[in-house]
Amino acid sequence: MKMQIWIAIILTFVFAQPCLAENQIKELEGSISRVIVYRGQALVTREIAVDLPKGATELVVRGLPERIMAESIFAQTTDDVTVSSVRYREKAVREDTREEVKQLEAQIEQLQNQRRHILTSQALINQNRETLIKLENFTVSAQNSDLSRGVLQFDPLEKLVGYIETKRSEYHEASMKLGDQIRELDKELELLQRKLNELRAGRSRTEREAVLIVNTLKKGKPVIELSYLVNNAGWLPQYNLRAQPDESKVVIEYNSVIHQASGEDWENIELSLSTAQPTMAATAPVLEPIQVEVTETVTSRWGFRRKAAAPESADKLYEAKPVYRDLSGEFKKLQSQRLQTAQKGRAAQSALNVYALDNQMLELQVAEKEAVQVIKDEAKRFARTEGVSVTYNLGQGLTMPSRSDQQLITIATFQAKADFIMMATPILTDYVYLQADIANESDVILLAGQASMYRNGEFVGKDQIQMVTIGEKFTAGFGVDSQIQITREFEDKKVDSLWGDRVEEYEYRIAIENYKNTKVKLRLLDRIPYTEDEELEIDGFKTNTALSKDPEYLRTQKDKGILRWDLNLKPSTAEDKATIVTYNYIMRYDNDLNIKPVPRAR
Repeated sequence: MKMQIWIAIILTFVFAQPCLAENQIKELEGSISRVIVYRGQALVTREIAVDLPKGATELVVRGLPERIMAESIFAQTTDDVTVSSVRYREKAVREDTREEVKQLEAQIEQLQNQRRHILTSQALINQNRETLIKLENFTVSAQNSDLSRGVLQFDPLEKLVGYIETKRSEYHEASMKLGDQIRELDKELELLQRKLNELRAGRSRTEREAVLIVNTLKKGKPVIELSYLVNNAGWLPQYNLRAQPDESKVVIEYNSVIHQASGEDWENIELSLSTAQPTMAATAPVLEPIQVEVTETVTSRWGFRRKAAAPESADKLYEAKPVYRDLSGEFKKLQSQRLQTAQKGRAAQSALNVYALDNQMLELQVAEKEAVQVIKDEAKRFARTEGVSVTYNLGQGLTMPSRSDQQLITIATFQAKADFIMMATPILTDYVYLQADIANESDVILLAGQASMYRNGEFVGKDQIQMVTIGEKFTAGFGVDSQIQITREFEDKKVDSLWGDRVEEYEYRIAIENYKNTKVKLRLLDRIPYTEDEELEIDGFKTNTALSKDPEYLRTQKDKGILRWDLNLKPSTAEDKATIVTYNYIMRYDNDLNIKPVPRAR
């Protein structure tokens, strides 16, 4: 009885499936119409226009790329057409079915045939040359015979010798030309074979297909969109900044460096670039509870060691002892992993809860306020750089072949207003740099990326641009200006003793020479020590030139001992006409103590 029930169920399932006639199974490839390139992946959309009869039709879309993410395939179409199912399949084939491989193989075969024909021609020339040598030997023998018999005739002999020399020259020239052609063909064959090997590298001979079951209410020719994610594709921002100081402007060329090695060419497409994370997950992950407990000794993966205190001090049972390490790197790694995994939704629920646990334990076990600040700063920076989703639509008609090297496409080019100023920090370097504060008044958000810097058409070096939103200002450097020279001198140190304290007075002199015949705006930076130690006093600062009145400098840097002067250098002020800045300050501390630097927070 149970066997009969199972047979009935199986028969019901089999006969319930739509039976498709051969004319209702169509194989085609479609054409790629749109591509959105993300960071590490790309969403490819193929348009499939096909005549469909009324009812159900099976469409087999061939030629899918090697780097396809099979689980990401989906299809969309018009209202009167329904896509019942989409599935992915692979099948082994005897030969590589990719069009670019077929074209290369055809070119190689054609060149090999040309090479064989040339070799045949060379062999014929060699045969003719051997015949010519025999004729030459015969002529010499006949000449010696006629000469010995005294019947030598000069005119026929001269014609025959001339004919032999002419043919020898012709054969030699023809052989040299054919040899040159063979060498050129060998070079072309080597190049094509190398390209073919690159395409075949790591590939099995596999045909990848998507099978769609499509139902239509009436006969027609709808357009079906098949979309899928591919790996081995991504992009990075890259800039060229061209400074024109005399005109107070910078030309910004915003480019994208695109890596496209998905295994299929994108021809005549609509291309977009995005910083978003592609996701095919429809269900949110579930947050699990976090249960904690205390233990006597724990060496955590976050770089902190906790030890049990004496039993009598139960109120201070656990004391955190910081171990210096790169907390910013640890935090950034956790956030990057979480961001990459989040696109899988509920399917990655376990991994996401692990990352959340790691992140919270990092927060729970941080003890020093400096470490807490590092995490806070890194969270803001990460949210700014990774949390902003930007899409650039680059237009239609673009072509990007699948290849190993990078490809460059311009996103935008625009002019920006710039305030130029020279920057000098002689305690760090004797070089003086040209710097510009640039306003992004375009309608494009500038993402973080490497930039090539030019000044008046000449390359001056590389820089790194951080993310700049619309309307925001940013600072960029445009290289060294050797016409501004600067020297920092430690002039004097006076040491005295007062009421058991050591009193030290320091004096410095900075000389700035302007070899230009124009005025120059220069920002001069130096520093004196600052302290939060109550046993150390630093005061008595004096300078012959007033410090900057910039509100941001006064708010954030002046109390930390940073010295800033905003100077206007007169033209041609060198040597005895140089601009001189002097300053001095006093330090007081107990005679039994010594000065040492406080380690910087890492």
